[in-house]
Amino acid sequence: MLKLDEHTLENIVSPKDIAEHIAIHKEKLKKVQQGLIGAPACLGWFNIPKDIDGYVAPFISLAEEVHKIATTMIVVGIGGSNRGSMAVLQALHRKISSPTKVVYAGDTLSAAKLKDILHIIENEEVVLDIIAKDFNTLEPGITFRMLRTAIQEKYGDKYNQRVIVTGSYGPGQLYELAQKHGYTFLEFPENIGGRFSVLTAVGLFPMAVAGVNIRRVMEGAKAAEHYVKTTEIEDNSAVRYAISRSLLFDKGFKVESLVLFEPDLIHLGRWWVQLFAESEGKTPRALFPTSFMNSDDLHAVGQYIQEGPLWIAETFLHLFFENKDCIIPDSSVVQDGFDYITGKNFDHLNLSVYNAALQAHKDRGVACTQFIGKAIEPEFFGYFFYYFFFVSYASGIILDVNPFDQNGVEDYKKNMYTILGKNK
Repeated sequence: MLKLDEHTLENIVSPKDIAEHIAIHKEKLKKVQQGLIGAPACLGWFNIPKDIDGYVAPFISLAEEVHKIATTMIVVGIGGSNRGSMAVLQALHRKISSPTKVVYAGDTLSAAKLKDILHIIENEEVVLDIIAKDFNTLEPGITFRMLRTAIQEKYGDKYNQRVIVTGSYGPGQLYELAQKHGYTFLEFPENIGGRFSVLTAVGLFPMAVAGVNIRRVMEGAKAAEHYVKTTEIEDNSAVRYAISRSLLFDKGFKVESLVLFEPDLIHLGRWWVQLFAESEGKTPRALFPTSFMNSDDLHAVGQYIQEGPLWIAETFLHLFFENKDCIIPDSSVVQDGFDYITGKNFDHLNLSVYNAALQAHKDRGVACTQFIGKAIEPEFFGYFFYYFFFVSYASGIILDVNPFDQNGVEDYKKNMYTILGKNK
């Protein structure tokens, strides 16, 4: 479902370079492949459940209950609590259907966005799904209060039948609120961090509500798990990619951009950015992850890539929707200068720009890696998520950092709490 093509990178990082550094890190990488290195309390994502049907059944059942009472479900969360499911729903929105639309809140403190969501509550039959591993996080916490108050006013004493909480056990956490107020509770596993949580209730339940076949998502994840755990280290593309990323930094590249060519994959790019930024951003040797959306960004940052400083590496994702019936018509009346593409499929243009940009950037000396995806289907996303979970795990171990914490985000929070008067 996802194939690594290293040939475009060989002018910067050779197969010999990769082989030598695999040998250096081989013992660590073997432990990564078995989940025997790093923080064991954070490796809950590492083993995909054997009984996939049994695993997803509660999420599907609850989604069916939501369909009976709600035209809209509002998912309240931030970062890893929403980026994964958001990516899947954006990409598959033409292929899925559901009586319940899924919208997102709690990822901003913009009052304008909040009012938009409150307007939905006024005009739709709604259910809330508040997601937070740590319910002390301000953005989803205060958004939940605002939206909860609105549905209390709308539905009265039975409002709690429209509140689902996906969170942790323990004092002050969402489980305690669920017990006290009668909310439906879904577990946010304690041994899985937010950015690794999309294949749990955190991501799968919203997908199920939106009409995604989450069994197929998990089958894709299972296929990725099998590949990364059983393929020999030297031939394992996830390992080879992780090694090549560390070598890119040594060769002067400081930024890595995931390059996409389908606008409906924007949120997938954002998910990928968070995964690597939080997993690796604890050392001066970490690449800064970002994402480009072409063709648009070719007309924005393409000039910088082509003639600016050579410190941005690109990872191209060859993944496209199939639209074989979008043929460019003849234009004999209006001579617009584009007759050279008359009769071609519109998809051909996007693929042509992809190949042209990849070649131009490679020829310029940009470090270009390419992943080739098979099709934009539920299985692909499960595979993509698990594959890059594993890459970030391996990459963090290579960098000698803990890929599962994110202590740096606490610094701004301390200032925020002081400004807001929490510590008085």
